Amino acid sequence: MKIEWNKVTWYSKYLALALFVALPFIGFYFGKAYEEIKWLSSDASILAKSVVKTSYYDNVSEWQTDANNNDFSIAYPIDFQTDDNHSTAPIDDWRIGTTGGQGLKLFTLTIPKVFEPQTNFDEAVLSVGMSNNKKAITDCLAYEIGDGITATSTAMIDENLFIVFHSADAGAGNYYETTSYRTIHNGACYALEYTIHSSQIANYPASYNLYQFDKAKIQDVLDRVVNTFKFSN
Repeated sequence: MKIEWNKVTWYSKYLALALFVALPFIGFYFGKAYEEIKWLSSDASILAKSVVKTSYYDNVSEWQTDANNNDFSIAYPIDFQTDDNHSTAPIDDWRIGTTGGQGLKLFTLTIPKVFEPQTNFDEAVLSVGMSNNKKAITDCLAYEIGDGITATSTAMIDENLFIVFHSADAGAGNYYETTSYRTIHNGACYALEYTIHSSQIANYPASYNLYQFDKAKIQDVLDRVVNTFKFSN
């Protein structure tokens, strides 16, 4: 049978009509499938990046460990600034809210503003202080009235019981929230403390487009750092 392709027949009319009706549905189906594939691919990529970014700050085993002090070690994210080269001379501000007795500030860590960009977060500073001064030991676990302490609790860190003091202070559009972990070990008072410093968003022009910082995120990282603390003896 010889097919004449340029000749209009009854079955070619039906075929053309069927294609005319079906093509829009076929195009819609494949277009929708394509968009779903694109969306899933994009979503997976975003999720993967998010997991990578978040998991590092959650996984303390990947952090840098500072063991330069003979009495303890502590771990921290490598992108935070640290200092363990403090003077060996006793100072008054070895811990926050001290009422007497000097001590040593052995380690500090700073979370910079860029950790929470485009927000009212300024910085957070964590320190490790120690004193074997008799007055400092007496006051180590005391509830200091007038220091802005709002609550106390307890925590176990490396099988050592710490008393936890929470305090807050404000002034000139700035807000400071402090958490102080304290314990007595080998005849000395140890204080692991961090202060989160933020500013009032209302103090900035609206054109800055600032957002409220994620305090829970900052606290979570700082508490993880605190919980890596280990006494060497």
